[in-house]
Amino acid sequence: MANLSAGAAKAIITPPVGFPMGVFGLRQGLAQGVHDHLYARALVLADGLSMTAVVSLDVSGITKETLRAIESRVQKLVGIPPTHMLVNSTHNHTSPDIITTVPPYLETYTLHMADQVAGAVYEAANRLGPASAGFAWGDLPGATVNRQDPERPVDTSVGVLRIDRSDGRPLARIINWACHNLCVGGQYLLWSADFTGVVCEFVEEADPGSVCLFLSGAGGDVHPFDWWFGNTESSRMNTYDDARDLGEMLGAEAMATLQRTAKERTVPLAVASRTIPMPRHRVSWTAEAAQQQYDTLIRELGNYTGETWPEGTNIAVSATQNPEAYGNGFAQLVLARDQDKPQVPAELRGLRIGDLLIACSPGELFNELGREIKDGVGRDRTWVASYCGDYIGYISTRIRHEEIADVPLDEIVDQARYRRFYGTTNSPFAPEAGEDLVTASIELALRLK
Repeated sequence: MANLSAGAAKAIITPPVGFPMGVFGLRQGLAQGVHDHLYARALVLADGLSMTAVVSLDVSGITKETLRAIESRVQKLVGIPPTHMLVNSTHNHTSPDIITTVPPYLETYTLHMADQVAGAVYEAANRLGPASAGFAWGDLPGATVNRQDPERPVDTSVGVLRIDRSDGRPLARIINWACHNLCVGGQYLLWSADFTGVVCEFVEEADPGSVCLFLSGAGGDVHPFDWWFGNTESSRMNTYDDARDLGEMLGAEAMATLQRTAKERTVPLAVASRTIPMPRHRVSWTAEAAQQQYDTLIRELGNYTGETWPEGTNIAVSATQNPEAYGNGFAQLVLARDQDKPQVPAELRGLRIGDLLIACSPGELFNELGREIKDGVGRDRTWVASYCGDYIGYISTRIRHEEIADVPLDEIVDQARYRRFYGTTNSPFAPEAGEDLVTASIELALRLK
């Protein structure tokens, strides 16, 4: 078995100023500047037989078309096939709104971004050299909460992968952690990578010469701090200081974990891939009824047209304070329209780096489902990377679907009562879809053992 070779690089992918910020429903304004740059960070690994690329993007998500553009360009430049690529989005909400569709004014940007991403992979591949790798576990309790139910547990483990050059100098670090990347709220009109940008900068400064990638875990129903839906008592208001606080806490834990990471030169690499069909979320109302309700609510509530969040808003109370942006029934209309469409293909990846197994899936996977994957494969050696590949929507647990299964159309839009089920109320997938994904992810990862 050949020894490990590795190379890493990063490239700026910040959009031009003057484009709509989007992502948050309560933010309609154009980007007025750059608080901190968005990056594509790339790691290329080789074992003498094949190469694998791991990419982390400071964007909320990408479409299948954008993913295919990246994959095609990388394969042409480097020869790495799509099945040997892991593309993960950090899901920061202060990035361009290219998550489900690419509006015409952003088409040029996404094409340029694909070239920048491929260029980073190409640069990393040209820096390949002898390396060693090892991983370890840290923990950051108390920094996150289940946003639907603060009494439910969340996975607070911090996975850290350390890759050094043959002379011991830092080359790359990867952090895997489960949390929504939205410390920075919609009151700002500046591009920012949010707390994941802070933690990567923290680690890169602490380990000069390294490129730090962040792989978002199963954080579909996990928020930072005490921002569970409906909490009116939080003193944190989605500021840059909040992003700095969380990023530095996570960075400190990652650096402490890195110090106790044992490294190996002989690091077996393996990949596996599989596509599974995800069944659609079926609702009890018709598209006609949902359209009628939507039209009525728009007339009654109006459309939010503010450039930024209203003063005093944070993510915990944004919907209850402003139902015109979230309680107008649009999600219910989309579900009714889409429920008879074909099942959604979900591209799964499995990646082995030494003894570490990474189960990769698209969309926003609920935390409990991520924990089930870890338990099924082996918690001591398994990472779960959600937000991989193209964005396909929320993937909820069955129990949450069952809790709202009998709620009628005219009630489900009540944000005071049902906002906390966000992620389930608007999930495009059936209650059993998450279980199907868990089973397939476990089987895929176990093939790499």
